[in-house]
Amino acid sequence: MRRLVLLLAVMTLALAGCESPLQLTTTGLSEPAISTAVDLNTKAPLEKATIFPSDTKTLYATVRVKNAPADTGVKAVFYYLEGNRQQIAEDTVKVEGSRYLSYAFNPPENGWPVGRYEVEFVLDGEVEEQTGFSVVPAAGMPATKGFPTTPGQQPAPGQAVPPAPPQNQPEDLPPAAQPEGDAPAAPTPAPAPAAPPPQGGQAAGPSQPGLTYKTFQDKQFGFSFELPETWTFQTVGVNSDYMFSGQPGTPESEISVIVQVVDTEKGVVGSLKDRMLTLLNRYSQMDGARIESKSQIQAAGQVAPFFLATYPAEDSKKQRVTFGHTQLGIDHSPYLLLISYSAPRQIYQQNVAIFQHMVESLKLMAPVR
Repeated sequence: MRRLVLLLAVMTLALAGCESPLQLTTTGLSEPAISTAVDLNTKAPLEKATIFPSDTKTLYATVRVKNAPADTGVKAVFYYLEGNRQQIAEDTVKVEGSRYLSYAFNPPENGWPVGRYEVEFVLDGEVEEQTGFSVVPAAGMPATKGFPTTPGQQPAPGQAVPPAPPQNQPEDLPPAAQPEGDAPAAPTPAPAPAAPPPQGGQAAGPSQPGLTYKTFQDKQFGFSFELPETWTFQTVGVNSDYMFSGQPGTPESEISVIVQVVDTEKGVVGSLKDRMLTLLNRYSQMDGARIESKSQIQAAGQVAPFFLATYPAEDSKKQRVTFGHTQLGIDHSPYLLLISYSAPRQIYQQNVAIFQHMVESLKLMAPVR
């Protein structure tokens, strides 16, 4: 019995000795993100996104640290990925305990150069976390590309990086902003009119030979446009958005042209730019989706922002295919018109001229409220 008691005592001591390693905590990083604002107290990211227009002001790279001993340094290193991968900034923050860390990153004077970026978070000399984001051209701004700083150069606090010279040629846009051969085709930009067209003038002629068009008009919201005579429409969603499609039983029935009317006087809506950026980020975060380009065209007497995307989805036969998608925004105060054109890629390409005609024939008039 004495030996059994001693054996149990030894086992108890051994188990007690094993508890100490289990109670040790490890310093680590998690939740890397890019945002346009952070909480002033916690430094947690607000308005997180992966795509930003080039006229965005300060961007914040954030990461969450846990169980950091006193005076632990966490470094954020910023890279510009277009051309040769170029380090453009870095900053180190000392921390203790568990909390969010925030690193402010200011643009050059002419706005962010378009393209892809990456941020690495370094702990104890090792890259523990990383995240990426893209910058696309903002409406009304020339697309600039390239940072003039040398690799690793960090501007002094509050000092803007010298601006890069404007690059307006299409070939100077980043690869992510150029449609590939199988990407959706953009609406052909119409020449800018000297003045907005009259509210009741003649519509543009048919865009495809042999097609007959009819006029759809909504007096309540004050807009009209032409669509093929054989097309039908229905209202969809909780907001009763308009959805136009080709004749049932034809390949064109796979097409969805959706007109969403947003009343800016009801609730917190934001500007057209804000809504388009929200949609852009929504599509960019879909599994398998890709933003092909972002730009603007002349439509309804104004410069209208649009973007092109591709994404995988099921067609009417439940087959998973690649869809092409165009999203266009029109400011028609107090309303915003969010107009989209989607279809399986081949059908999309074959009928993009029809959507082009719908956009060219779009007219705005005073809403009947």
